[in-house]
Amino acid sequence: MSEAEPVPTLAAASPRPGRLIVIEGGDGAGRSSQVRLLLPWLEEQGWAPVHAGLGRSDLARRALRKHRRTPEAGVRSLALLYAADLADQGARRVQPALHAGFIVVADRWVATARARCLVRGADPLWLAHVLPVEPAPDLTIHLHATPERRLEREIAKRGLPEFSECGRDLGLDPDPLKSFVRYQGLLDARYEEMGRATGAALWRTLGAEADVGQVQAALRQVVGAHLGSMSGASAGG
Repeated sequence: MSEAEPVPTLAAASPRPGRLIVIEGGDGAGRSSQVRLLLPWLEEQGWAPVHAGLGRSDLARRALRKHRRTPEAGVRSLALLYAADLADQGARRVQPALHAGFIVVADRWVATARARCLVRGADPLWLAHVLPVEPAPDLTIHLHATPERRLEREIAKRGLPEFSECGRDLGLDPDPLKSFVRYQGLLDARYEEMGRATGAALWRTLGAEADVGQVQAALRQVVGAHLGSMSGASAGG
């Protein structure tokens, strides 16, 4: 990464009643499973959760799925689709929920969009202006496991990883399994850069190589501490 390349902090700048908690991580890290377990736990703790995530807007969801099958469309098209997806979800669902005091839990958000575009050669300055900065996460939790471990999980779950998960459009390796490891490693490096820029208070990295229950316990501890400090700040105010 050049010194001139901007690395966003990906942290919320303004106070609001709700919180946006983002679970990031590469393919096979177990994000979706952890989010599914986290949502009912939040309800049990008395919070009102809302589920969101990259690629879920009505506006751009189908186009993003099509792009995954036709990557020759190019990285600029991908970035614009992600921008539309995030902006649409932000305006229609996430921002209203945050202002109403809900806890929005996102299965990936702008960090993954940025990482995927950067490893495909997107201009960092252009990308910084295209991808929306609001709503920014109050807390990002990066679930990290080695690409090799994640590959084992993907193979056990459904056989060969998908074309897009291997980054096959980048021509990294003719072997799809080796391509998966190389591509996911490139994404991991981008997550690490964004984590350093954001800071440990607002970006936490959790090991995700343990079993689902152990990772969930660690995740609940981090989220609970964050929401507990939020409650304390509100009471103190």
